Amino acid sequence: MPERKGKHLGIESREAIERGIAAGDSARRIAKAIGVAPSTVTREVLANRTVREVKARKGANLAVRCARYRDCHASGTACGKCSTRLAPCKACRTRSCIESCPDFERKMCPKTVSWPYVCPEGCPRRAYCGYPKCSYSAGAAEAAYRRRLSESRSGIACTEEQPEGMRRIVAPLVKKGHSFEAIWAVHGGELPVCARTAYNYQEAGVLGVPSIELPRKVRLRPRRRKAASGRSRVDRSGREYSDFAALPLPEQAGAVQGDSVCGHEGGARDLLSLHLVACKFQFYLPKDHGSPEAVVGWLDHIERTLGSPEAFAGVFGVMLLDRGVEFDDWEGMERSCLEGGAHRCRVFYCDAMRSDQKAEAERNHEQLRRILPKGRSDFDAISVYDAAVITSHVNSYVGGGRGGACPFDLAEPLLPKGLLEELGIEKVDPDDVVLRPSLVPHVVAR
Repeated sequence: MPERKGKHLGIESREAIERGIAAGDSARRIAKAIGVAPSTVTREVLANRTVREVKARKGANLAVRCARYRDCHASGTACGKCSTRLAPCKACRTRSCIESCPDFERKMCPKTVSWPYVCPEGCPRRAYCGYPKCSYSAGAAEAAYRRRLSESRSGIACTEEQPEGMRRIVAPLVKKGHSFEAIWAVHGGELPVCARTAYNYQEAGVLGVPSIELPRKVRLRPRRRKAASGRSRVDRSGREYSDFAALPLPEQAGAVQGDSVCGHEGGARDLLSLHLVACKFQFYLPKDHGSPEAVVGWLDHIERTLGSPEAFAGVFGVMLLDRGVEFDDWEGMERSCLEGGAHRCRVFYCDAMRSDQKAEAERNHEQLRRILPKGRSDFDAISVYDAAVITSHVNSYVGGGRGGACPFDLAEPLLPKGLLEELGIEKVDPDDVVLRPSLVPHVVAR
């Protein structure tokens, strides 16, 4: 339902309308259930219902489908190229005149011109009915709404006279070498749009100014536009960073920071990064790129190895993640795969564009990038064994500020030995640690 008055309907509201129509509810009853006015429900169904035209037989007179058929006296005027002015248009069978007639109005079934505006279930006339078939589907209605919303925001938002007035001012000055910014600085009060919008109009061919005549535009690369991802909205209420910051300090200090490390652009695989802040220990696990199922699958595998949701919570009880699509399934990450209805952890998300909120994990990737440099590493070639080798060397590195200890030493009291053995992670002698691409030469291009 709309969050507040004046907001558009969402897919949940449309699904409620679809269920209500199927159950035979009135518009008032459906409107009360989703918290809107009855007129909102009726307008929604009329605007976004699916209307399927009945297929016509060859040679049929389609003029009978017009609501004005009986009173129509036009002859040779519906079609601009009609060869005769003597025969009435409604009797023409040589072409479908209704497609070009400006007065055509489709005759609708009396049962679909009032609520619920769809064909009644089990109508005895449905098999041989000549009226359009009307139905309401939440998915189709949502798609129609999105399409209409997009179309309403495209095109030229001017009257027919305004572009011509703009051309008279802009075109001569552009020929003299003036930029749009210079023209708008002098004539901005006489022009109906801003300079930025003028560039959009120029691209659409409205101003009659070719790009080659603009001083700088021919030297600029075309703007890259991101394709729509189709990603559904995730409800993170109760799991925002502000909720994480409200936790007791010991729980914040013991959090696990999650991230994904990617290789070549467009690669099918990446690495799931789980950083245990308390002991600086880092897990790297290969997975499909952008896959929530892969993340949940690895957490399920870890829980099964540890043996219980309580043991899992002892290590991964609080997780702080970024907002990547691979972490969208917080329900799957939180629920236990061993005990139905049990929870194994709590998931929280950083704010958008705030990687500094999980800075420890971001800094720890520096050592990984020594092994897998950006732009040269093919993450699709990383196996589970390769990820275990990389994890072993990164966690065996004795960095500064740890008192001569490596993450393996710091994590020994916290991490069960069986988990590391299951993942193939083992401690490496400090002198044998390699943080160079030579550790996995088949992954890094020379």
